[in-house]
Amino acid sequence: MVEDCEQLRKELGIAKWSVLGHSFGGLLGVRYAGKYPDSVESLILEGPSLDLPKSLQSWLRKAAGLYESLWKSEQANACLTAAEDNRPPLELLHSFFELGQGLGELRMKVYTPNDGNNYTEMQYSSSETEEFGRRSFIHLSKLMEEGRMFDPVLPVLKNLKVAVLLIKGRYDPITCEEQTRSFVENTLNGTLKIYEDCGHLPHFEAPDRFAEDVIQFVTHP
Repeated sequence: MVEDCEQLRKELGIAKWSVLGHSFGGLLGVRYAGKYPDSVESLILEGPSLDLPKSLQSWLRKAAGLYESLWKSEQANACLTAAEDNRPPLELLHSFFELGQGLGELRMKVYTPNDGNNYTEMQYSSSETEEFGRRSFIHLSKLMEEGRMFDPVLPVLKNLKVAVLLIKGRYDPITCEEQTRSFVENTLNGTLKIYEDCGHLPHFEAPDRFAEDVIQFVTHP
């Protein structure tokens, strides 16, 4: 997928661009900037997963708390067991999907602030939801085929030559504290902005601030 990004840049005739990666796209963005530094003007990471297994473990720990609030101790314990027993990454991913499905419509609440809404304003039509699912399946299948989706990019941070902005919601389980600390300690030209009242989607939860921060960064990295 890194090669796809570079080929797209060439097809569009862009000499150098700023790259924004959200969630797993953050991992892809770091990998891309590490391989093609001369193609990247600046890099913005929004709630990135820089180590997918660590992100899944963090998500499962937070999901356990939600299950407990629903008086579902068995599922809560299953979340904690999956997060702590060092199971292989692919099994961890399967646990993430299975236990996420068990939350039903409340699943997205794991990504929100503790007292936040359920991202209920993000409503899609059935056809849009179906198309999103289709594209997600294609995306995941390609990642699985490449075989690198579980490879962390934390070691790559220290080698990045571009300016990097990390935007993280305080209640986001995907960019866990260990990943945040690694970013601060290892990114040579890195800036961290924490949105205190946000979860995994700062661009949706605080759109005006997000737009201002991104514009300011790409124009004055």
